[in-house]
Amino acid sequence: MTVLAQNLKTIRKNLNCTQMTISDVLDIGFRTYVRYEAGERDAPVAVLVKLARLGNISLDRLLITPMTLEDLKTPDVEKTPSTPRKMEVIGGGLEEGRIVFKGLRNDHLITTDKSEKNLLIEYRKLNRTGREKCVLDAEWILNNPRTFRRKKTLNTSRKAQKAKNAQRLKLMAKSIKKNTLRG
Repeated sequence: MTVLAQNLKTIRKNLNCTQMTISDVLDIGFRTYVRYEAGERDAPVAVLVKLARLGNISLDRLLITPMTLEDLKTPDVEKTPSTPRKMEVIGGGLEEGRIVFKGLRNDHLITTDKSEKNLLIEYRKLNRTGREKCVLDAEWILNNPRTFRRKKTLNTSRKAQKAKNAQRLKLMAKSIKKNTLRG
């Protein structure tokens, strides 16, 4: 049995879950998860990251260190190392907007857009209550999109839109089978 397979079984037992429950949580097939736990198949990185979060451990610890139920009771260190050293990236990227470093449990937001960077900097300057209020406001806006709708700007003329709609309706009409009634 591989280290990963042993650790998957340990994490599942620690959570008091069945294989079916874990496969549902990970959004993968039951047989697929059984094969991961048996060591017959390697799990993709996205699944490994979810499993590490479920076990409250780092990804490198999940893959390298054989663990027992007692080992899972001591969580990994959340703080970044105090001495500067080269950090190894093990997941995420610019496309996702997130990055995961080896040895650290949390992933970190990254950005290449200047306005997004400024927004993150201002958010990090807020105190705890300010951050909580900011997150609550953002959640409210996301859950109530009708309140903050922007008016669409028309790039094409009204006549061109009508012609486009007429063309679309003609195509739809051609695709519908004609039904005839016999009397």
